[in-house]
Amino acid sequence: MFNLTRDLINILGIETERVRLEWISSAEGTRFAEVAREFTEEIRSLGSASMKQAA
Repeated sequence: MFNLTRDLINILGIETERVRLEWISSAEGTRFAEVAREFTEEIRSLGSASMKQAA
């Protein structure tokens, strides 16, 4: 399912770096916060998303 999602965002012209999948247990609150912080920083560094119009 993730590969299908990645293909779809590629078709739409969105950078694949804007999608991330992490497996985090509900017992890993600290890990979740770390991943969320890292991903937020990465998205901010990419800037605004540009999408091409789908046919």
